[in-house]
Amino acid sequence: MKTHNIDENEDRISDLPNCVLLLILSILNTKEAVQTCVLSTRWKNLWKYIPVLSISSCHFETRMGFTIFVYQFLYLRDNKTALHTLDLHRDGVIWPGYLMWVIKYAFDHGVQLLDVDSTFYYQHYPLPYVLCHTLTSLTLCTNNQFGHPSSLFPTSLNLPALTSMCLKYFAFHGSGDDDRAEPFSSFNSLKSLIIHCCVEEQNLFISSDTLVYLRINTFAIQRCKIELSTPSLRSFDFKGNPIQKLSGNNNNLSSIKHVKIDVAVPSYIEKYPLVLFNWLVELSRIESLTVSSSILETLCSVPGLWKVDFPYLQNLKLLKIITYRPSAIPERIVDFLLQKSPLAKAEIIDLTRYITTLSDARIVRIEWMIMLV
Repeated sequence: MKTHNIDENEDRISDLPNCVLLLILSILNTKEAVQTCVLSTRWKNLWKYIPVLSISSCHFETRMGFTIFVYQFLYLRDNKTALHTLDLHRDGVIWPGYLMWVIKYAFDHGVQLLDVDSTFYYQHYPLPYVLCHTLTSLTLCTNNQFGHPSSLFPTSLNLPALTSMCLKYFAFHGSGDDDRAEPFSSFNSLKSLIIHCCVEEQNLFISSDTLVYLRINTFAIQRCKIELSTPSLRSFDFKGNPIQKLSGNNNNLSSIKHVKIDVAVPSYIEKYPLVLFNWLVELSRIESLTVSSSILETLCSVPGLWKVDFPYLQNLKLLKIITYRPSAIPERIVDFLLQKSPLAKAEIIDLTRYITTLSDARIVRIEWMIMLV
């Protein structure tokens, strides 16, 4: 039998084809990927063909070093190679002209995933007013949390392939006497939308025939309204202070099947219990509902609740209640919500280690093992 001597110093990784090496480099942060050019002549120019720019200023000693690196990477990389992903995270304020140049480069090179997270205090966010057929996912965060006016989200974007969008700390162009904003109607392929702290004092109209998932985080206090015209919406996730109304004159929320609500309920705002009750009326056709125990306690404060006819939630199959104190859950409100859906299952998710299942007036307590990976 022949034996093959294996040289411990043999560089077998460099013998891999370019497509495999580029995949490996794309997994690294871009600074580390560029640093591989010193390994050997085989690696010298490979980084120029990486389809990903994933970089954070935390990888650099100074912000200026980060800025120069990004400029040189884009300037020296192979101009014919598409840039599939731009993932840019920078601490501190970023200059709009520089950010505009980086994003335009990505648009011009067929970017599909764009994620930019940087402090931005200027009124107009510098997105290029150009058509980009390739972009499918857009995540923008201005980190504007400290009293500065929010940057305005551009209204003239032409992104026909966009299916997923996440916006943090933006304002929207409003018009008319009620300052109504309608920023998403031009995105004809949008399926997932997340807006975080973007709704503070405006009336926001979300209109989309294709939207399937919507998550809203807002902490405005009774200063805004949100109106939904989303006939394909299946899942709605809301966190923050409850807003006055979800739909217009005609209830167009019948497509929604799964709802999660986690709201702050200040005791000094008397309208909140009724606002939450009206939400359940508007969302009457849902199949699953996830709420916190504090919401149920608040609902109990609705004047004359137990005398109210509640012919809603007839399609409900699952009610999840998240709590740190299962004993604080008023059982009467659970029965009230499920009165028209007797086959629905109610689960109490005890974040202190237990899940309690309520069924046919029997309580079965099951230990919940929390696994940290």
